[in-house]
Amino acid sequence: MYGPVIHLLTAITVAIIMAASSRAQDENGDATTPATTEFQVKAMIEKLASPSFSDRQQATEDLLELAPKSVTLLETAAASSTGETQSRLRMILPQLRKRLFDDQLAAFLAQPSIEIAERLPQWDHFESISGHDDDSLNSFGQILAAEPRLFSTRLFAPHELPTLLESRTAELAKECNGRLDEKFPIASVAAVMLLGSESDTRLIRATSTNISSALDDPRFSNLITDGVHAKTLRAIAEAWIVRKGIAAERPLLFSMQHNLASGRIVALRIIKSKSRRPDMILSLLCLAKLNSTEDLPLIETLLDNETILWPQRGQVVKNQVPGEPPLDTNYKVQARDVALVAAAYLRDIPPDDIGIHARTSDVTLFAVDSIGFSNKEARSKALAAYRRLAAE
Repeated sequence: MYGPVIHLLTAITVAIIMAASSRAQDENGDATTPATTEFQVKAMIEKLASPSFSDRQQATEDLLELAPKSVTLLETAAASSTGETQSRLRMILPQLRKRLFDDQLAAFLAQPSIEIAERLPQWDHFESISGHDDDSLNSFGQILAAEPRLFSTRLFAPHELPTLLESRTAELAKECNGRLDEKFPIASVAAVMLLGSESDTRLIRATSTNISSALDDPRFSNLITDGVHAKTLRAIAEAWIVRKGIAAERPLLFSMQHNLASGRIVALRIIKSKSRRPDMILSLLCLAKLNSTEDLPLIETLLDNETILWPQRGQVVKNQVPGEPPLDTNYKVQARDVALVAAAYLRDIPPDDIGIHARTSDVTLFAVDSIGFSNKEARSKALAAYRRLAAE
């Protein structure tokens, strides 16, 4: 006697929950919680096998209106289901992906607008980096059009992006060969830098190295300096440079080469980490190259740091400069030597005035193998000369 009543109450409860979830999705553009969304989707999927044709049709229409994050759930269901359910899911999935990405991208390319951009993956991140002027909108469209598979994966299956991003960046790294007679894949490089610069994107194995290979290519340097979309490309490059966890040498060199403020962020991060690697040398020289006088007090705290930064352990000091006398085998570049030369530069004190015969460099200000000392006496005299001149 109570069975039909219980079934009726259960059906009413499910209907109420689904209706409330649907209203929340209509008002906010997405479901209120992941649990509610999963419940709703599973209920729709179950209806695909209903004996009622109208129920199956309604479920199909409802599934075609889902948000991107539900696509993975449908794919899982399609792989595990059978019969009518599987058949309909395999028909629904391509249509859903097309509606949520392909059609939106096509509409955006035809008429770039912020309204359409907001429906596309990575727009919020891109806008925070580059803004939303006409040039930025056009660049965003070209970037997505260059790598639709990466961005659709980011939208529908973000857990699959790291593996796909690694393989794609490996291909692009081969094209970043510096050959001026070949076209540079700028939109694709901007795409992987944009995706890679987001902190939520996991960079596996060689991915970050692959992406940073573009920083060595002179064609990329030309494009962020004189290219049509130089402002946007420069902003994306800076967003990549400050990404935590990537090797800092290339980003620091690139920042010095192009006077990028992002180099200071990376340099300060390295210095505060008390690195014992060559990136400490580049960080101190980067602050000098960027004329970062506000960081002079921090640099001067390293004037007593005896950490040997060059040559690295296992390397042998060799003179490779024609016409220069051979370096003493005791010649070392310590952290305090680099700090001394950087501090002197920021105070407009020529290195020769404090006894450092440093060779100049267009990129790093001074050649690394020319800012060290062979003995404590020479090092102490240079420091004393710096302090005397700094006090004047």
